[in-house]
Amino acid sequence: MATTIQIKRSTGSAAPGTSDLVEGELAYAEDRTGDGASAKLYISSIDSGGSEVIQEVGGKYYTDLLDNATNANTASTIVKRDSNGDIIVGKILFGNLYSTEGDLPSASTYHGMFAHVHATGKGYFAHGGNWIKLLDETGFSSSDVFVDEDNMASNSATKVPSQQSVKAYVDAQLTAADLDFQGDSGGALSIDLDSETLDIAGGTGLTTVGSSNTLTVNLDDTAVSAGSYGSSTAIPVITIDAQGRITSASTASTGSTLTIAADSGSNDTVAVGTDTLTFEGTTNEIETTVSDNKITIGLPNNVTIAGNLTVSGTTTTVDSTTLSVADPLISLATGNNSSDAVDIGFYGLYDTSGSQDLYAGMFRDANDSGKFKLFKDLQAVPGTTVDTSGTGYAVGTLVANIESSSATITGGSITGITDLVVADGGTGVSSFTSKGILYGNGSGALQVTAAGTQGQFLQAGSGGTPEWGSIDGGSF
Repeated sequence: MATTIQIKRSTGSAAPGTSDLVEGELAYAEDRTGDGASAKLYISSIDSGGSEVIQEVGGKYYTDLLDNATNANTASTIVKRDSNGDIIVGKILFGNLYSTEGDLPSASTYHGMFAHVHATGKGYFAHGGNWIKLLDETGFSSSDVFVDEDNMASNSATKVPSQQSVKAYVDAQLTAADLDFQGDSGGALSIDLDSETLDIAGGTGLTTVGSSNTLTVNLDDTAVSAGSYGSSTAIPVITIDAQGRITSASTASTGSTLTIAADSGSNDTVAVGTDTLTFEGTTNEIETTVSDNKITIGLPNNVTIAGNLTVSGTTTTVDSTTLSVADPLISLATGNNSSDAVDIGFYGLYDTSGSQDLYAGMFRDANDSGKFKLFKDLQAVPGTTVDTSGTGYAVGTLVANIESSSATITGGSITGITDLVVADGGTGVSSFTSKGILYGNGSGALQVTAAGTQGQFLQAGSGGTPEWGSIDGGSF
C-alpha cells in the first residue's frame, strides 16, 4: 500500500489537455529540464457554455514572479512597497482633466489627488473632503483674494486686505471710540475717551480716593467703638442699618437657672455658677467620664443586659475570641420566607500566603436546586450568596464515612479504582498507545490503533478494523 497522496503530473512544461483530466482534477507540469522555471499547476473546469477547459491556478512560474518583486525601478518586474510603504518608479504619467468643477470626483474618496478643470483654467487639490482651488501667484494682485479697501465695506470673509487698508481702518475706529457703562440704576451711559472723564463717586458709607493711577474705595467709620461684646453672664445686643453695618452695640444679662428633664422623674433646676450637674451611669450598662470640659457617655468593657436584646440593623459584628451559645439549634435566614433568594450556611476567614484573604465554608446553594456544598479558597467575602464563579473558588474536601443504602454521584470524577470495566462505564484498561485512535470491542476492553504517520488517512481494513493508509492519484 502506498504511503503518500500524489496528484496527476508530468515531467515537461506543456499543459494537460481536456482528455487528460476530468472536472475538478488537478495536474502539475514540473518542467524538470528548466528546473521548474515554467512549472505550473492546472485544474479542469467547465465554462459557461458547458465545455471543459484547463485553467492555470498556480505553480513555481507564478511564485517566482512574486518572489522577484522589488521596490527598485526594474523593467518587467512586479512592483512592491518598501518598508515605508513607498515605490520607486521612473515616471508616472497621468491626466486628471475635468470639464467643470461639478465633474470632479469625491474629494473624500480621492484624498491627496490633483486635478485640472478646463472651464476655470485652475488646478485643484483634494483635502479634508473638499476640493481646494490652487492660487496662481502670477495673478495674485488682480485675483479675488486681494482687496485694497480702507473702510472694509465689502466685509468679505475670503479676501485679504492690504497693510495700508488695515492701518487706515484701525486708526479710524480708535478715534471714534467710546466707553459704555451702566449702573444698578440710571440707564446706559457712555464716555467719550477723547474729551470726557469718568467719575466714580462713593455712596452711603463709602469714600473714593484717586492717586497715582489707582482708585481706592474706603469703608467709612461708624459710631460703634471697636471691642468685644458679651460674656459668660451677658449676651451682645447689636443694631444693623440698611447697608449691613453695625451702628450700635451693647450687652444684656442672661438667666442663672437651668431646667433639666429626663425620660422619667420630675423636672429639676440647676443654679448656674453654684450647683453641679452630674451625668450618672448604671452598673454594667452605662458609664460616664468627664475630662477637659467634655462628658463622654458609653458602655463599660463588660456589659450585662438583664432582658432580651433586639438588634434591628443590617450588620452585627462580634469580635469575641470565644462565643458560647446555649441555644442547641441556630436559626439562619429567618427573613427568607417569601422566596428562595439567599444562600444559607456559614464561612470562615484564613490566609495561607500572608498576603491574600481566603474564605471557606458550607452553604445551601439557592441557585443550584438547594444543594449543600463545601467550598474553599474564595478570595471575595460572601454576601447574601456565595459566588461559585468567583476568583479562587474551589470545592472543599470532606473526610467522612458515607452510610446509605444507595449513593448517587452526579458529575465529577472517581479516583482509586483501577481498570473500571466497560459495563460500569469504564474502558477496561489502564493505558492506551500514544496517538492511537480508540474503537469499540463489544463488552470487552476498548481497543486502540497504532500511531499513524504524517500524510496517512484512517480507513477500514480487513474485517472493518480501523487502520492507517495513503492515496495515490497517478500521472498524465
